[in-house]
Amino acid sequence: MVNNTKEYAKKYYWEKYRNLKTLKDKVKRQQARRLMEKKWLVKKWDWKEVDHIKWVRVWNSMKNLRIIPKILNRKLGQKKWVKNRLSNNK
Repeated sequence: MVNNTKEYAKKYYWEKYRNLKTLKDKVKRQQARRLMEKKWLVKKWDWKEVDHIKWVRVWNSMKNLRIIPKILNRKLGQKKWVKNRLSNNK
């Protein structure tokens, strides 16, 4: 067990993003956020998130992006995750 929180954070990060596909998806999500910030649609601390309407390997075009509150985005993601998990167990 790692006692130092900094070491634990590094370990967790590399376990999560070791896969190149997940790392590329993360970069695409960050690019979408920066694109919206550049167009002044979101600000840094406004509690809003950029959501992809159709998630096809994170496709970044203005038609596919929308801005929704952070709480709603987390709820929608949770529902999708549970729905996919239930359908895979059948």
